[in-house]
Amino acid sequence: MSRKSDYRDGDSFTKKSKKEGYRSRSSYKLKEILEKQIKLSKGHSVLDLGSYPGGWSQVAMEKVGKEGKVAAIDIQPMNPIKNCFFLKRSIEDLEKKDFNEIKEYLPFDLVLSDMAPNISGIRDRDDSMMIGLVDSVLFVVDSLLDTNGSVLIKVFQGESLDYTNQALKTRFKKVKIFKPKSSRANSNETYIIGKEIKIK
Repeated sequence: MSRKSDYRDGDSFTKKSKKEGYRSRSSYKLKEILEKQIKLSKGHSVLDLGSYPGGWSQVAMEKVGKEGKVAAIDIQPMNPIKNCFFLKRSIEDLEKKDFNEIKEYLPFDLVLSDMAPNISGIRDRDDSMMIGLVDSVLFVVDSLLDTNGSVLIKVFQGESLDYTNQALKTRFKKVKIFKPKSSRANSNETYIIGKEIKIK
């Protein structure tokens, strides 16, 4: 899985992230999504899955403030962010016993995933790996998300998007697909949002 800092690319969002102190240009994707699609307020609790290098955790901390809580999980060590709790774990290997580490943050108002597999260039294989990551996110969502909470997941357009769209529609009252302006035009990525868990 990968979500790396992409300072090397030198585009406007990369330069802006360096200037404003964000760890990756992807911070602006989340800022736009929170501005237009998801209400995140002071005092809320957020879980950032696949958090390295921490750009999304930075944005989440800004939004929830000192009254709120942010927990971040990744297999790659992440440099500390003030008031953000970091748990070093593989998302794909998470078990319910691991949730004891973040029980004081429960339930979460928002679960984030900007994860993507290491791309092979083989479409079917990449989609399969992305769906595996989505299933890991859904395992967490089913266990830890507040009834009125939301989930935001990055997927690839195509099979993984169709799969995730259907999976969220069975769980949430509202589902929307959104591609931020800061997502590169030639990128196959898009984002899907689920809001308000259906009561079974």
